[in-house]
Amino acid sequence: MSNYFFPLNSSPFVVPLALASDDVKPEDFKAFYFDGTQGLYIHPNIWHEGIFPLTPEASFYDCQGKVHARISCNIAQEFGFFLSVPLKKLDN
Repeated sequence: MSNYFFPLNSSPFVVPLALASDDVKPEDFKAFYFDGTQGLYIHPNIWHEGIFPLTPEASFYDCQGKVHARISCNIAQEFGFFLSVPLKKLDN
């Protein structure tokens, strides 16, 4: 299943992604920052978390592939903790 997300109001956002694997672990995830001027296309089999906007309000256009087959991983239940991504404020 592929997914596409695009911010409708130019809101910056962060998305944790991990390469395809049968045994995904928290350390496999990398957080990617988007400044709100572009969207994200997620290829099939790529592990991903939700989209985390960095503004109080955000709207996104999203589109999913025709086949919505998925395998979920609940990090908190399986590993006993949440993913944490320290963010630094960028200078304009």
